[in-house]
Amino acid sequence: MRDVLSIMLKRAGYDVSLASDGSEAIAQVGKDIFDLVITDLKMPKVGGLEVLKAVKEISPDTVVLLITAFASSDSAVEAMKLGAYDYLSKPFQVDEVQLIVRNALEKEVPGSLRFVVNMKRQEGTWRLNSLTMNATLPIGDPRILEKSWWTPMITAAMGPADDVTVDTPVVMEERPKMTPLRAVRMIGMAETIFAQKHPGLGYTCALSDLVNVGRGMDEDGMYTFMGADIADGTYNGYRFTLSGCEHKPARMFRVTAEPLTGRGKAYCADSSSNPRASDDGRGVTCLISGKIARK
Repeated sequence: MRDVLSIMLKRAGYDVSLASDGSEAIAQVGKDIFDLVITDLKMPKVGGLEVLKAVKEISPDTVVLLITAFASSDSAVEAMKLGAYDYLSKPFQVDEVQLIVRNALEKEVPGSLRFVVNMKRQEGTWRLNSLTMNATLPIGDPRILEKSWWTPMITAAMGPADDVTVDTPVVMEERPKMTPLRAVRMIGMAETIFAQKHPGLGYTCALSDLVNVGRGMDEDGMYTFMGADIADGTYNGYRFTLSGCEHKPARMFRVTAEPLTGRGKAYCADSSSNPRASDDGRGVTCLISGKIARK
């Protein structure tokens, strides 16, 4: 399995170093800088959890991915608490490993964004007349939906008006409840914005911290990523839980959504913001072996 993963990752363009056992892996991490470590859970002498602990002590920013044929909820939870990025059960698909590795190694790309918004007043209501955007930003970066990007430029475009108050709040109509999968995505986007605003704290394990963090716009108008109705963790028939972000500054988070009835799909995601799903309704199963959720 080690040789197969090595060949696959080298073909994908990664530099790969091999270790014969856990002790050698820890020694290599102590001598060089590694972005990611993939280790089996069950190994003689030094096991995968010991490797995980040692790597996080030596190089906290190194991503650790655990692989095992003996998956259990207890070992998965312990691995996640110790800082594992993900937990794969054998057998697995090669493209699944490639996707996880690619997401784990994604780097934040510096960018800039500039909007020029022209508003026209019609029958006492300000309406969008034209919008010009110049952007250097990774596609999907949630910062483009932050209110701070829009307010100064909208105000400037409208210009002064005697009967317009600059601080007038945006009115958002009530929307249908989000599906649990969409809610998991929105929580991930809100976590990203929260961590950017609070670098000393990183991610948060309190859903209430994410209420009204981040806004979006679609054909139906503006909306918030998360409303107050999800703050207590129960929403639209699902229980939402955040974990993995207890220690500060938190560099990772995990979110699970489990059906209150215990029947139906469970959904989950982590710092990579790639939602997954499992059919047994359990968040732990989703984190261990959930498949990428498309809809």
